[in-house]
Amino acid sequence: MTPAIQFQRLSKKFKLNPTRARSFQERLVRWRAGSATQEFWVLQDINFEIQPGETVGLIGPNGSGKSTLLKLISRIIDPSSGKVTTHGRIASLLELGAGFHPDLSGRENIFLNASILGIPRPVIRRCLDDILDFAQVGPFIDVPVRNYSSGMAMRLGFAITTTLDPDILLIDEILAVGDHNFQRKCFDRLETLRARGVTTVLVSHTLEQVQQLCRRAIWLDKGRVRADGDAEAVISMYLDAERASGYRRYLPKIKRGMEGITRGGTYQAEIVAVELLDAQGQPREIFETGEFFCLRIHYCTQAPVTDPAFGMAFYRSDGLHLNGPNTAAAGLRIPVIDGQGYIDYIVEQLPLTTGRYEIAISIHSSDLATGYDYHHRLYSFDVRDRRAHPELGVVHISARWRHAPEAPAPQ
Repeated sequence: MTPAIQFQRLSKKFKLNPTRARSFQERLVRWRAGSATQEFWVLQDINFEIQPGETVGLIGPNGSGKSTLLKLISRIIDPSSGKVTTHGRIASLLELGAGFHPDLSGRENIFLNASILGIPRPVIRRCLDDILDFAQVGPFIDVPVRNYSSGMAMRLGFAITTTLDPDILLIDEILAVGDHNFQRKCFDRLETLRARGVTTVLVSHTLEQVQQLCRRAIWLDKGRVRADGDAEAVISMYLDAERASGYRRYLPKIKRGMEGITRGGTYQAEIVAVELLDAQGQPREIFETGEFFCLRIHYCTQAPVTDPAFGMAFYRSDGLHLNGPNTAAAGLRIPVIDGQGYIDYIVEQLPLTTGRYEIAISIHSSDLATGYDYHHRLYSFDVRDRRAHPELGVVHISARWRHAPEAPAPQ
């Protein structure tokens, strides 16, 4: 079988200039002074194949070369050495607004994108209703794209590229912009494309998305392929490496078909790790009734997020909602989060009785208008009541009994 995508000893370097010369004279002076241009190898000796119909996730830290790899596949840039070979029509979602002319309306951009892909206008007209229905931009379809929000641009771009029947689909972190319901639609559409044999390459820092959508993952690290194989195995290796470097992360097990139900948000702030800790700060999966319990939520942001709130909810394993505290209701105001950090939810004496419990966690704006990241019942733990006579029910109510016998009535 001919590979849909093939990399053969491919390397890519960029030239780094501290400052750009503003004139021919300045360029001449730098040349005479021997001001050397630095070279940075973003990819080195990449060799792998992707077969038709495969859905492959590219994972790795920032700067590892993932986005560059997609740009090489889509011919936006050329390799410095080696070659990449593709077979089939390529559609790309590499960044918001890419391929859109800002002065044209959404409708006009649909025809523009289709013409770039070489699709005849009669075919576009037949697909137009499907694109409009999926994008859900309403009357804004006839408004210049420059007036679109990031979510509207993403919805229209995704609708165009996935409706026009590509052979190879490239996606770079674009799904993080959509809301909860639209992400569910995107995942359903990608499942349909996979069933039809479309080759998909997905770049995402959200490993749950890779685990949900991809059977295979490729881990890039410092421009080289660190691991290539079964998605869950490669993700596990990647997380082990992160833990070894001192950054702990809990990746919940997600059943296929559940992404979008179990997680959603804008991802401007992400829940990247969750720990359940005992009084000594050690991770635990089983606690005792009345024992110290700490839930530690690690977060990460790409830019400052002002006035956030952290929330959680306890559920019994059968779905009974027990409690739903959050920092705003508790009076803990957090002015801003920027970069990495964590927040603890501490219970001095765990009031739950014997059973299995699940936890939902969220980061949202304090006014509840924006949900940044929401993990619905992705974390679980067990409680054991080891007393001689365990209580029945769901919660242990801290109380005491008192007996006051009355004196017998006089005869």
